[in-house]
Amino acid sequence: MSLQPKRVLIVGGGPCGLVTLRNCLHRGTFSEVQLVERQGDVGGVWYQRRSHVPTEDYRPRWSTPAYPELIGNVLPEFLSFSEHPFPVPPSSPFPTFAETSAYLKAFALPFVERGHIRLSHEVIGVEENDGGGWVVRMKDWNKGGGAVLEETWDAVVITTVWFDNPYFPEVEGLEELQHQQPSKVQHSITWTGPHEGYEGKRVLVVGNANSANEMSAQLAPIARTPVYRSTRRVSIFPSLPDARIQDIGPITRYSTSTSDKNKITAHQDESTIEDIDIVLFGTGYYPDVPYLRVVHPKSRTLAPLTSRTITPSRIPSLHLQVLYAHNPTLAFIGGTISFIPFLLADLTSTWLALAWSGTIPVPRTSEERLVYERDRLDALARQRAETDNPSNLVNFHFLGRDELSYAQGIRNDIIGMRPSSGLDEVLAKWDDGQDTRRWAMYAAKLDSLHTQNGMK
Repeated sequence: MSLQPKRVLIVGGGPCGLVTLRNCLHRGTFSEVQLVERQGDVGGVWYQRRSHVPTEDYRPRWSTPAYPELIGNVLPEFLSFSEHPFPVPPSSPFPTFAETSAYLKAFALPFVERGHIRLSHEVIGVEENDGGGWVVRMKDWNKGGGAVLEETWDAVVITTVWFDNPYFPEVEGLEELQHQQPSKVQHSITWTGPHEGYEGKRVLVVGNANSANEMSAQLAPIARTPVYRSTRRVSIFPSLPDARIQDIGPITRYSTSTSDKNKITAHQDESTIEDIDIVLFGTGYYPDVPYLRVVHPKSRTLAPLTSRTITPSRIPSLHLQVLYAHNPTLAFIGGTISFIPFLLADLTSTWLALAWSGTIPVPRTSEERLVYERDRLDALARQRAETDNPSNLVNFHFLGRDELSYAQGIRNDIIGMRPSSGLDEVLAKWDDGQDTRRWAMYAAKLDSLHTQNGMK
């Protein structure tokens, strides 16, 4: 295989895909770079659905975690791609869903106009060719019924790792409940706001990160109180205290109510919550790319690379969270869970463009490229052993306390190999000053929530 591919396809038109496209075009040495996106516009998680869809529009729709009333948790400094600053929001320090969507559309517009982005193209298969390259099958939904296309590319970047895969915890009775009453068991991926369907309902929200906190806060004025919020530990994410929200511990079992088959009972170790109308899960996502198949390094037959059953949960065999070790013409951008994902995607995709252009050296053998994964797994095992109740955030792709050192290493690779390129001036610094400002952002978010709610 050539580690300097000429034709590159990027799957996914969210923030990670868009900045990867820009960086491959402007910072790499490729003959052709294209991006395909299944929705009718760019944005990914920040895709803005049209409110009125013509009845003759036959294209499928996919859920995204964002909703029109959403206000983000990241300041503009940390949403700015290099050389493309995020505009200062007019009404709040934190941009709204609409403002973030508009930023991404403006960033993408030149690439749409030049034909580098194909919209309404749904990738349904990426397969490694044992003789080199990747066979990509996709449906073109611009044509009636989704005409199937097949193309071959030297290299593929996948940016659709998480948000098609809602995670539900393994709790007794939950799977049965999902089959019996699917409308009563929901995930934040389908959340569109506190509409009339929740009025007067008894709701249990599960999770303690941003999604669960926001759903609880928005439900409190309209749902039957208290709104129950089940968590395993105290949340580290900014939220306001609300007497209408009652925090409870983990749920150990779910069942259908004995008095009303349309209601749910949530069981805890020493108590139960009866007559629940809806259980909402804000429990995140798991990494999986079900359309991807690679040549197994031993059997040399095609096999899925990813699965929900991989333990610890991860995209396996990744060098520096980016390159597939057994064939580094496959890359992932956005697999890492970052405090500031726009900036990290900008950095890692710049690294990738330079690595695939031969500027940054890549370890020569798969064994050498697997060292990162082995060391990362060893570090995770040590972290999880520090407590008898480890957080789900202690996982392969959430860098957490290692994020700054990881990003500094990637940045040093870039600047060390291209010292006169000007990248040192335009890329985020990833230094102590930036990290201090990033930490201060959480206090700023709490202040913003107080202001939104008319509180001092």
